[in-house]
Amino acid sequence: HYFIQSNLSTMTVDDGSSFSSAAATGTSDSHVPMVYGAGQNSDANSELPKSVLEYYLNIEKVLEAESFENESDRRLLEEKVLDQIKEDGITRILYHWDCSRVVERLLVHSTLPTLTEIGALLLPHTLELACHNFASHVLEMFIMHLVRRIYTAETAELVELAEQVFRKLCLGVSDLISNTHGSYTLRLALQVLVGVRLEEERKQQKKRWEIGKHSFYETSSPHPTLKKILHKFTKRLVREDVATLLWSPQGAPLLSLLLVLLHKTSSKSLPNFKAVILSSFDRKVDDYKEVEKFGPLPEVLLDNKASFVIQSLIKVSDKEELLSLYSEHFQKVLVPLSLHPVANYTVQSMLEHAPTASTAEDMCSQLIPLFEDFLAESLTGVVASVIKCCHHYNLKSHNVMKVLQEAFHVPDDQLHLFFRCLMSLTTHDLLLEKLESYKKPTQSGKPRRDRFEATLPGSLLLQEVFKLGEVSMLEEGLCSLTDDHVIYLSNNPQASHALQAFLTSASVPVTLKHRFIKRSVSVVDSLVLSPSGSRIVEAMWNAADIDIKSAIAQVLVEKEQAVKDNTYGSIVWRNCNLKAFKMGSSNWEKSERKKRKRIETFEKIIGDTQPSDIPEVDIKGETGSPGDADQGSEFPVNGGAKDVSKENTDAYENVEEVAIKRTQKSDKDKKSRKSKKLKVSKQASNG
Repeated sequence: HYFIQSNLSTMTVDDGSSFSSAAATGTSDSHVPMVYGAGQNSDANSELPKSVLEYYLNIEKVLEAESFENESDRRLLEEKVLDQIKEDGITRILYHWDCSRVVERLLVHSTLPTLTEIGALLLPHTLELACHNFASHVLEMFIMHLVRRIYTAETAELVELAEQVFRKLCLGVSDLISNTHGSYTLRLALQVLVGVRLEEERKQQKKRWEIGKHSFYETSSPHPTLKKILHKFTKRLVREDVATLLWSPQGAPLLSLLLVLLHKTSSKSLPNFKAVILSSFDRKVDDYKEVEKFGPLPEVLLDNKASFVIQSLIKVSDKEELLSLYSEHFQKVLVPLSLHPVANYTVQSMLEHAPTASTAEDMCSQLIPLFEDFLAESLTGVVASVIKCCHHYNLKSHNVMKVLQEAFHVPDDQLHLFFRCLMSLTTHDLLLEKLESYKKPTQSGKPRRDRFEATLPGSLLLQEVFKLGEVSMLEEGLCSLTDDHVIYLSNNPQASHALQAFLTSASVPVTLKHRFIKRSVSVVDSLVLSPSGSRIVEAMWNAADIDIKSAIAQVLVEKEQAVKDNTYGSIVWRNCNLKAFKMGSSNWEKSERKKRKRIETFEKIIGDTQPSDIPEVDIKGETGSPGDADQGSEFPVNGGAKDVSKENTDAYENVEEVAIKRTQKSDKDKKSRKSKKLKVSKQASNG
């Protein structure tokens, strides 16, 4: 605000007259439209005196150190900082990169009086702050902690403050949606209102508490006090011009999120909202080659912004709605849509949420014969989604592996190279040329190294193949890998997920897993020292029988010191109970058999009580973004290749949260012990 005032006071209009300071800041009777976010890309750092800037930077260091002996000391500092902010002007501080970061830090562990005081300062400038590059971060952090406090310690003052803030946002919805920062503030406000809690994470590069890089997890239900605010908020948003927002880079993500939230809260306005979005299918495009064969395509599926909304629509639609959507808008034009660089993402969503087995059968029968075309057009994600759909509905009639073999031009007598072709996404002919080049010596006369090239889309494709379980054609390729190739694939962050899927898949025969593990036992001491390799060693361990486990343990015990000194090696040492193995193999074998029996019993119970398949709802309403092409691959990387390596990890999220909390608690205990020692040493020196 301070920056806007200082700049607009000298601006002139066409007739030569000047804007006054009062008109620029909106304090005069005449109304001058305010451009929210003005000056957001300018150098605001020069507007603050050096002494003021140094003060706030010192405050940031104090807050970061967390060296308060009690809450009264913290409260005293917060009061001093707030007095200084009032003196300098809240907008002037928040429009500054470094100073706005200090206010964010102040909010993270602020006391209740500090939170309400900051809210009172932010409230008059809510819309301006929401549209500013730096200030929007502070407003988002404030909204997040305000709602969190209502969940933990609801007071009338907090509820009234929340109602005022969200009322302000409701009044400025039209302006906020058209602004990049403002639209994100709206999305965050919707998420926290519906009961999604956001955990802030420190982004070290920019030294800012980034709301954009947070972890999502839902509460059981929205807070009763916030339900009324949410109802008014969504009702106001639904009244916006949806048909226009659908094609907007700021409006489309908001509509995607709104669809999911209306579905989650079972809103009565959801059917009408869906109907408005479905009406966008009336716009058709007929300027492509095969239009005479397939007919015109819906423009909404070809647009890189509007298609995100349709993906969210697919996720929240029920069985009958999906059947209608597929038969009316997808079935006849499925092939050209799947070959389109943007529309293929929506086809993948439809494959993932296929309503019936017959629908899945129809889609797979149309798309499987086109595998080679998809790979040539770098649409590996479509191939992976088709295989995933076949696995989900157990469609064994389609010989997926035979079609892949033909797509990569692998002869029947060269199947030992099939695994390598899939991982590197290279046809058999080009792979043979590379292998021949490796046989030629270098200029210095040394033999060339046989480099195994791995690509991300190849790894994603193999993960789905291993989950499908049709691995007979890949057996020789896997079990004939050299030691160098096993080390490379296991330590590669991308390729290791494919090996992990192979070792953990219930569809892969146990005998094949054991064969691969036996040939890899000799290099486990090299794998255990890296993040990716250590996960592969644990996957081998869990898939192995007692004899193979004993062989793995023997190799690791021989390198005990190197394994225990390494961060990842020490984790494997503990998880595999190698201390017990070192003390005596007989007791270790008994404990391993008991552990294996408990795991099998647990798996049996889980298998008997497996829930029915429900379409997954992504609360963020976001989709993957295209990636860069891999130079070592014949088929470039496609963003349509979804990261299926993260699938089925929901069961482990709670464990990870507990581990994170324990780590945080341990860090806090260390800090408290350190502060006590410092206090004792100070007292001793004073004494």
